[in-house]
Amino acid sequence: MQERSFQLVRAGEEKFEFELMIYGGRLTDRQPLLMVHSIEFAMPPSGSFCEMMWQAGLQVIFVRRAGFGKSSRIPDSLMTKEHIQSRATAMIEAVMLRALISKLALQNIVLLAIGSSNPISFRLLHLAPEITRVIMVNPPFNQDIFPVFHPPWFRQMLMQMISSESGVQVAESGMKMMIRNDPVSFYRTVLKKSAGDTAYVEANQDDYFQAGHYALETSGRMLYCDAIMSLTEDELLKDGFFNGAEACVLIGADSVDLWKHRMWQETDRLGLPLYLAPRGDIFCAHICPETVIALIHNEAPLLQDLAYTSRHLAEPGRTGL
Repeated sequence: MQERSFQLVRAGEEKFEFELMIYGGRLTDRQPLLMVHSIEFAMPPSGSFCEMMWQAGLQVIFVRRAGFGKSSRIPDSLMTKEHIQSRATAMIEAVMLRALISKLALQNIVLLAIGSSNPISFRLLHLAPEITRVIMVNPPFNQDIFPVFHPPWFRQMLMQMISSESGVQVAESGMKMMIRNDPVSFYRTVLKKSAGDTAYVEANQDDYFQAGHYALETSGRMLYCDAIMSLTEDELLKDGFFNGAEACVLIGADSVDLWKHRMWQETDRLGLPLYLAPRGDIFCAHICPETVIALIHNEAPLLQDLAYTSRHLAEPGRTGL
C-alpha cells in the first residue's frame, strides 16, 4: 500500500492553490478518480480504499476544497450572503476546480462527489467535458431532509445555520466546542445510527482526529455556504438537468427510510439511477469501494442487485422513519 501524501498545485489565472492527495505521488495512465469532499470530512478515503481503486485501474485524486487546509480561500467579497444564496459562490468554486482539471491535464475523469460538495460538483460536470462519469454520494438535491439528521441537537444546529447570521454563530460555537473537546467522539455521536460509518470511524481514528482539526478551522461563512447549498432549494435542478450525462446517485443501506424514499423521489424526477451500497450511510462510498468500482465499470449483474427502485418502496418497513 502506498502513502497518502499531499502536495500543493497552483491553477488558473488567479493562481489558486489546491492541496491534493494523488495516490502514488504522481499522475499515471490510470483513470483518474477525482474526489471532492463534504464539509464535515476534509480527508481522503482510507489507504485500503485507494489501493483497491489502484488495483482496479483507477487513481484516487483527492482535492481539499477552497478554504480547507492549505487550499486557497474564496475571497470574502465573493462569500457574501447574496453570493451564497444565489449559488454564485458554488459556481466560483466549480470554476476553480475546472482550472485545476486543466492544470493537471486530466482526461476521462470519474468524479466522486460526497455530501455537501454535490452542488459544486454537478455545476463542475457542465463545465468540464473531461468528466465522463459522475457518482453523487448522498446529494441533498431539492428535498426536505431535516428529519433525517440525528441526534436532534445536530438537526437543530443545521436549522440554526440557515436561519440567520446569529444562528450561524451559535451553531458554529456549539459545534466547535464539541469537536475541540474530543474530535473522534463528535463523529461517533453524529454517526452512531450507522453501524458501517461507526466501524469506519473506529478503523480510521487518526483521519477523524485530523478532520476535526480542519472543522475547527472552518469559518462560519463556509458553514453557512454549505448549509445553504445543501438545505435550501437549488433552482438549477430542473427536470432534465442531467440529460446526456453518465451520472448516478449512491446512498447507503444504513440510511433511514425517509432519506431513501426522498432520494428515490428526486432521482426519479431527475432521471438518475439510484444505487444502494450494502453498508454505511454518510460514508457508504468510503466503506464500499467494491460498489464504487462496480458503478464505474458498469458491472451489470452487481448493478442490478444494487439498484434502488420503486419495488423497494413497497417492501414492509421501507418507507417509515
